Amino acid sequence: MSRPFKIEIAESEEELKKRLQTANLGSQKEKLQMLWWIKSEQVKEQQEIGERLARDTSTVTRWLL
Repeated sequence: MSRPFKIEIAESEEELKKRLQTANLGSQKEKLQMLWWIKSEQVKEQQEIGERLARDTSTVTRWLL
């Protein structure tokens, strides 16, 4: 099990949701989805994000850096 992470996201949930709806690229959508989940407190750990997106946790870690 991975450790909970702490990240500060400047954009509001609404802004992230709007950007997610208008995103064209798949990788961009995945990253915005991840940020929205974090901001809306739907996920607490990188492992959970990886499972939801079918990505390795190392990929999630890279995206969050």
